[in-house]
Amino acid sequence: MNRKKCLQGMDGMNLEYTLGLEGMEKLYLPEEELKNEANNTIVKIDCVGGKIRAYVNAVHSIRPNNVIPFGISDTIKFELVRSQVVDFMQKYLRKHLQHQYSDEFIKNLKVTALEVNITLPCVGTATPSDVIHLLDMALDRTVVFRKRKTSSKCDKANTGVQYTKPKEYRLKIYDKTDEQHERKNPLVEKNLLRIECVFIDRSLKKMFADKRTIDDILTKQAIITLCDQYRYVLTEDIIKQYVVPYLNACKETLFESLLQSESGKEISDTVARHKDIIVDMEVLRQALKKWYRFRKVEDRSNQILHKYRQRDLGIPECVIATIKLFHKSA
Repeated sequence: MNRKKCLQGMDGMNLEYTLGLEGMEKLYLPEEELKNEANNTIVKIDCVGGKIRAYVNAVHSIRPNNVIPFGISDTIKFELVRSQVVDFMQKYLRKHLQHQYSDEFIKNLKVTALEVNITLPCVGTATPSDVIHLLDMALDRTVVFRKRKTSSKCDKANTGVQYTKPKEYRLKIYDKTDEQHERKNPLVEKNLLRIECVFIDRSLKKMFADKRTIDDILTKQAIITLCDQYRYVLTEDIIKQYVVPYLNACKETLFESLLQSESGKEISDTVARHKDIIVDMEVLRQALKKWYRFRKVEDRSNQILHKYRQRDLGIPECVIATIKLFHKSA
């Protein structure tokens, strides 16, 4: 397993500020965008019902796309990002508000959502769809995004899964390579998986209290705080609370199925019955090892797995190794 140097970093942020001037409750201003040379958004701003809304993508200020997030090593470029963002928003508001404009509008914009992510290639033979399937099975109340496979009129592949912890964060795991291909960027690495976390409400208050202006967030310490919180969510909330218990439950389900079958074809019956929950060949290996120990016979799990690989039954491998890679990278 070749660990990459692509660690977690910030991507997009949403900001809002309600204009307190008389008669502004019904103010509507058209959306305008500042884009980089690759036509990706750096800043997007509008005003609806007297509320200024802005989206800022720090990565697009320094790179053509957001495959690699804005990490701690990029913080030396914060002045470039800040000047681009603030200058564009000032020009926008001056143009539309004219004499009612004030620099305080920009200073009082408050961050309402902050995205942090890690993007890495899957390990070995694992695909983003395989990892997405594992996390869909492990997490509670998910929304799955699917897409028809290339050159197929029947099969679909998982391209993303979303999980929300109300008022804390939104977690989205998706095929970053597929997303970049959709955006006409075909040169990205194959099998890229992104695990992104958008912090909202309580999480932002816990991390930054009321210090959530552009100047507060575009600092090295803020990036470190975000990265620490991402690590906590990924390792404690997702992996320890959901993934590990799910994998243990899968192993027990397969073991119990092996015990209950009396056909003489215990293994093939179990695989046929529970193929959907075998999210990684390693889960089947662990169940077989436990079954052989229980029967006090020779452990033939390696031979069985070799046979299934040869038959190419579509049982995923290296999915758990991919999750471990993200865990280590955080």
